[in-house]
Amino acid sequence: MKIPIITGPTATGKSDFVLEVAELLDIEIINADAFQVYKFMDIGTAKPSAIELKKCKHHLVDIITPDIQYNVGEFFAHCEKLIPDIMSKGRLPVVVGGTGLYVESLVEGLCQVSGRDEKIFSNLNVECEKIGLDAMYNRLSNIDPEYAQKISKNDKKRTLRALEAYYVLGIPFSKMHKKYHKKLPYDFDVYIFNNDRDLLYEKINKRVDKMIELGWIDEVKYLLSLGYDENSPGFKAIGYRELAAFLRYGGDIESIISDIKKKTRNFAKRQLTWFRHMKNVRFLNFSIIDRDAFFREFTNNYKPEVN
Repeated sequence: MKIPIITGPTATGKSDFVLEVAELLDIEIINADAFQVYKFMDIGTAKPSAIELKKCKHHLVDIITPDIQYNVGEFFAHCEKLIPDIMSKGRLPVVVGGTGLYVESLVEGLCQVSGRDEKIFSNLNVECEKIGLDAMYNRLSNIDPEYAQKISKNDKKRTLRALEAYYVLGIPFSKMHKKYHKKLPYDFDVYIFNNDRDLLYEKINKRVDKMIELGWIDEVKYLLSLGYDENSPGFKAIGYRELAAFLRYGGDIESIISDIKKKTRNFAKRQLTWFRHMKNVRFLNFSIIDRDAFFREFTNNYKPEVN
């Protein structure tokens, strides 16, 4: 049986759907949201409530403090251990969350070496300013024609990143991915939840209002009192830096809330752009299709196999 992944833009009802599924199927949820991993950040990350967390076993929620960086490599390593452990208990792992990079790492696999060196990358940036991007792209074409053909000659970031990897590891970027690429031994069904734009934006706006109503500002105040601040990795989540600035310097809270809504809507657009580039996924626009019908289909598809 394939492992289901429920993903898509923020505020499309992913968590609610899976919690309903949990009432009928013996599942455990693996969180694929980049910020729900952080302790003390509950309201602004739309983390499941304490009651919801008790209804169904959740993994990768509240595992680190906001001052610690979490990344796709750690997510992949966690899933590598979690998935077989959950399956060994006769339960179904269901991956839930909207971080496209995390989802893609499970489906496509992940390169297990970074090939990063900030000094080399900085030097390449300086050189690019001097001789131009065309010259850097031509250099990449000579070093790694396979990868160069896959990217635009105007893509500075990927051009320099590939050159950086070559100078760090001594092998072309394309070979690096082949040599160090790792894929989990499972097949996945990827379901991308979505709504029509107007409805999605309305849901996002209402969700932000609800977060404020639930005490999001006090949550940020508490985080600041614990010693975390705008430089903490957890504060990259939309709204936390904005509200921290409000608490420190004041301002028009209504304008700040409006800005958070706008940034969240833009984030949802970026999420959709990411998912549209993924292959072998199923888009589910619940503004058009019957959610209850899909719920029945899903629960039928993932019923335990009878021996």
